[in-house]
Amino acid sequence: MSEASELKECTFFLVRYVPDLMRDEVLNIGVFVHSPEQKYFDCLFSDDLRRIKSFHPQADLELLRDLQQHFEEEIDRRSNDWEDYIRSLQDYSNLIQFTTPRSCRVRDPSTEIQDLFTRYVGGRISGPPLENNRLRIKQKLTAALVRAGVWEQLEKRISASTWTHPGDAFTFDFGYTSPKVADKLNGHIKFVHALSQKRDARLAKELVYTLDHVRCKEPAELTAVVEDEPENDPDAGHTRSILEEGGVSIRLLSGLEDYAQSVRRELLA
Repeated sequence: MSEASELKECTFFLVRYVPDLMRDEVLNIGVFVHSPEQKYFDCLFSDDLRRIKSFHPQADLELLRDLQQHFEEEIDRRSNDWEDYIRSLQDYSNLIQFTTPRSCRVRDPSTEIQDLFTRYVGGRISGPPLENNRLRIKQKLTAALVRAGVWEQLEKRISASTWTHPGDAFTFDFGYTSPKVADKLNGHIKFVHALSQKRDARLAKELVYTLDHVRCKEPAELTAVVEDEPENDPDAGHTRSILEEGGVSIRLLSGLEDYAQSVRRELLA
């Protein structure tokens, strides 16, 4: 395979801080990268608040400090309509503005986002954002499912309100129904959800609570895909206990390719 054939089409756009619209002075503070082919969308924001303060002494540092987490949550929440979300970002016309998306070709967008950030924004004081938070675990899960050739066969963002109550905003990341094979599989729904053992104990409780409601109405299984954490980490151990006691299967990122292939075997059986 040639080097060019390994490159993937992506788009990226910059985030600019514009404290005075009349003066039109801007400071690049972030970058977004989107790869439709690889189902990837992520952002990276500056945490060099001294640089921003130097540019604009009256800057709202609390607002700027929260941008990384805010947009990570929005990317996750809008994962079923990223293209529409990107279009909506172009309408921002206040302190935070977004440039028009530009095309680029990259091998791995999760790596290239660091290079684009360094080129157009600068460095980060504390380094890149957490590698193993929920958003990036979900990105790795998505990439593995795409490589396994099962992405189009999965349901996405499955509303829990079908089994719980109207208006329930909780959604499972993915789901599928195993076909019956020689009457050995019962065809019940299997959910897949990404979370961090170290950071998402509350989400683990919500998953178990919601899964219990599903099981009251029909057979169901849930697999939680989590990061590889040391067994002696108390936060990770707490989350793992919640999941295990709730009857949730746990798959680590280190075994993600094998897990994605097991889903493929079920769907093709």
